[in-house]
Amino acid sequence: MDLVARCAVEGFFAGLHPSPFHGFSVEYSDHREYHLGDDLKFVDWKVFGRSDKLYIKQFQQETNTTAYILLDTSKSMSFAGDGRVRKIDYGSFLAAALSYLMLGQSDSTSLVLFAEKVIKHIPPRSRRTHLNTILAALQYNRPEGRTNLAGVLHTIAETTKRRGLIILISDLLDDEKDIYKGLAHLKFLKHDVIVFHTMDHQELNLDYEGLIQFEDLESKAKIRAFPQSLRDGYRERVAEFLDDIEKTAGRSNIDYCLLDTSESLDRALIAYLAKRKRMM
Repeated sequence: MDLVARCAVEGFFAGLHPSPFHGFSVEYSDHREYHLGDDLKFVDWKVFGRSDKLYIKQFQQETNTTAYILLDTSKSMSFAGDGRVRKIDYGSFLAAALSYLMLGQSDSTSLVLFAEKVIKHIPPRSRRTHLNTILAALQYNRPEGRTNLAGVLHTIAETTKRRGLIILISDLLDDEKDIYKGLAHLKFLKHDVIVFHTMDHQELNLDYEGLIQFEDLESKAKIRAFPQSLRDGYRERVAEFLDDIEKTAGRSNIDYCLLDTSESLDRALIAYLAKRKRMM
């Protein structure tokens, strides 16, 4: 889990320019020319000695953000349409990468694992060593129970003492109206919210061929069908579902990002950084 987090974040930043979050903090980022009135303690005297020009050190800004990562670990998250990456693994990798990134920026980070109720709650901390605690929880989490997303969101809203950034990682396979009420509760309490809607490629496209038996991972209900005869109607219904979630989130000023588990984590990291920048 530690390796995945580091590779995802460091690989992502390898092709980018220095951080846009400029300010004065503990992590060095870049230089800019000295301007009259700048604090001399931030002058890079080594550069001055080599070039006889004054440059100011820029650093990544500390925002004292408190981030709460909510990861759905219900049975439906154990699905892997291609047999490789389960949604819960993808969500765990994303939570690990975000935690690595946040704690590297001195953001206070919390992890909540949930299904029908909160299964594990790691309180927010900003120490670098806190990453080990979060990664251990992610390493050994297992899908269990049915989804009760709305109830968990209300619980988080009622028990979270400090306003911050709520990051929800879930397939959102629950009653849509109840989910919206839970998200609205968080927004009412002035939390910033970003939803990473984690779906398997097969859930989005139904690209199976031949007679297939489908089983609901939570209710165990089964149905046999030829997917090719259902595909057009299925995709239309999924598109309506996704469009409704995105529009409802937009009306509530909630950031929404659909993630296909067959793709890299880059889209999620970009969405998070864009959200964090707007909060500054």
